[in-house]
Amino acid sequence: MFDTHIKEAGVGILPSIFNLPTYTLFVTLGIVAGLIYYLVDTQKRHAHSEGVIEIVSAGLIFGVIGSKVPVMIEDPSFENLFFAKSILGGLIGGMFGVILIKKIYHIKLKLGNIIAPSIALGMIFGRIGCYLNGCCYGIVASWGIDFGDGNLRYPTQLFEIGFHLIAFILLHHYKTRVQTPGILFKFYLLAYFIFRFFIEFIRENPIIFAGMSIYQSISVLGVVYILFVIQNDMKRSIRNGEQIQ
Repeated sequence: MFDTHIKEAGVGILPSIFNLPTYTLFVTLGIVAGLIYYLVDTQKRHAHSEGVIEIVSAGLIFGVIGSKVPVMIEDPSFENLFFAKSILGGLIGGMFGVILIKKIYHIKLKLGNIIAPSIALGMIFGRIGCYLNGCCYGIVASWGIDFGDGNLRYPTQLFEIGFHLIAFILLHHYKTRVQTPGILFKFYLLAYFIFRFFIEFIRENPIIFAGMSIYQSISVLGVVYILFVIQNDMKRSIRNGEQIQ
């Protein structure tokens, strides 16, 4: 079973539904929705026999592993390792998992333009779970939502829901219109890294290095890496005259 995500005791707008952890329920819904979107779209493109399952499996497995890495850095005692995870780390882990599995099995298929809206759709559900669960909230503010601790806090989960909703609409619209294979996934990651860096200023996370949280540090490194990858991909596409797959 998926974990319930770490949070303060007694906090949460709707921590459980029918005796099921709300966070677990919505994360599961997000994964299912994302997978359905992805598999339906790949079948439309007749790509279902060209490594689709391997890519999905690697993304999920390495996503889970990657989600724990920032937690281990933030809390070396590993005390909350089972209950805590990072969506940011999960995205990065899933990305490198897909890169690795494609190299191992020599998969040439590039489905990043489909994967991007699939992930954005799943993230919407995941952050709804965070909001109802009472985790991943913002700092105490003069306005906001009381998640159960008696303080008004910025509803950063709702801000993220808005980000991923807009991203999903744009990615769904442009997935068949761009000319570079897989480029939308990189653009999505780039946008999220930038968004996450700035929203961390109003999130309740400890400062780890140079006045930044671990998630801001990862976001900065992520921006640099993705810009490098995008530049190389676009040069290669122009040189080879590639079309979207």
